[in-house]
Amino acid sequence: MSTTAATATAATRPRNLNLGWGIGTLGASLLLNGFSFLVPFYLTTVLGIGAATAAGLMFTAKCWDIVSNPMVGILSDRTETRWGRRRPFLLAGAFVTGISFAGLYALGLTAFSQQLWFVGLVLALVGTGYTLFNVPYMAMPAEMVSDYKERTRMMSYRVFFIGIGTFLAGGLAQRVAEWYGGGAQGYALMGLWFGAAILVFMAAAFFGTAGANFTTREKVRTPFVEQVRTGLANRPFVALIGTKFLQLFGLFTNTATAIFVVKFVIGEEHPGTWMLYFVAVAGLLQIATIPLWRHLAIRLEKQRTYMIATALFCLVSLSWLLAGPHESLWVFCLRAAFKGAAASGLLLMGQSMLPDAIEYDYRRTGLRREGIYSALYSFVEKVAAAIAPSILLLVYASVGFQSRAPVQSEAAIDGIRIAAAALPCLYFGLSIFCLAGYRLTEKMLKETRRA
Repeated sequence: MSTTAATATAATRPRNLNLGWGIGTLGASLLLNGFSFLVPFYLTTVLGIGAATAAGLMFTAKCWDIVSNPMVGILSDRTETRWGRRRPFLLAGAFVTGISFAGLYALGLTAFSQQLWFVGLVLALVGTGYTLFNVPYMAMPAEMVSDYKERTRMMSYRVFFIGIGTFLAGGLAQRVAEWYGGGAQGYALMGLWFGAAILVFMAAAFFGTAGANFTTREKVRTPFVEQVRTGLANRPFVALIGTKFLQLFGLFTNTATAIFVVKFVIGEEHPGTWMLYFVAVAGLLQIATIPLWRHLAIRLEKQRTYMIATALFCLVSLSWLLAGPHESLWVFCLRAAFKGAAASGLLLMGQSMLPDAIEYDYRRTGLRREGIYSALYSFVEKVAAAIAPSILLLVYASVGFQSRAPVQSEAAIDGIRIAAAALPCLYFGLSIFCLAGYRLTEKMLKETRRA
């Protein structure tokens, strides 16, 4: 892959394009939240897999991503079709992801639920489908939009749909499973509905970007090792990927532990109702504060705005130390409100800075390799999605958490509470050091273009 000129299809109005591309995020958000909120809880309390064993399964399944992420990135960079380089992958990923997600939550109805190798295989298949979709999907904004501020506007649509997906999968999914009676059957029916929704919304991005700009490639190929070497010289991207890696640890830990806190620390027998309130309030504030974060990004630049959101999320995480059986619902929802507001800034800044770093690479090297960069970005996301809950489950195992037990020991309850507060705060605190190394501004990007 080497220097190319952007080749455009029929012009599309920015608002329609933002919506057409952004709708795919709803499918991805349903998947990620349906996975990170529920899978550790589902594996341990429904399938009865030990916490340490479940941690190993999730980690092992994600090892496949070491191969699949760069493979899909390279393939999407080298693909040439009349629909563009990326869009065919969106459709393939939609089908693989939707079907495998439904299959994962149907395991409890089959004898395969006790075959650990098969559970790991299904977990890996869900990750493969997400890779097929998300790696090309996240490469597209750098091709479709060239304006520094317009990218933030485009990503605001993504943050909006992340908020909707968080509400539906993070809160409503558990409630739906309970409506269907809970247990293996309840989760299977929930998985069927949400798997179908994932398929529909991911596929919608294929059709919604039919008129988008896309780039083509020349026949000359740069060796992969050379691409990696010059890519690591992209300091803004290295700083951003380090920041996202640590923060995703915090985000996935936060989402995975929430249902355990509600169930065992606060003591709600049916946690679905409280989780529904939590993600509804968090999602509402996440959407409502998008204009605020966009305004701050214009006034303060993206990096400083990102730091403010990071500090706010750290403070919110520490508030879990105060959780207990005495906690009222309104205090619980107040925490959710601040979490949603902080998450809005984190997501909007991180997502809009990625295409900036990719364009900076193109202006420096003349190489069109959006797929490679989005593959690395997606890779750290999926590794964090696997390792963070795995670490959490290992912590639970160390404090004596018992799978399928309706009540936990005092030591286990204290461990759940402390892990919910300390682990996300630690990850986000460390990420500030990486974020300090991100120095790419709008002025710097414009000067690189002129050069």
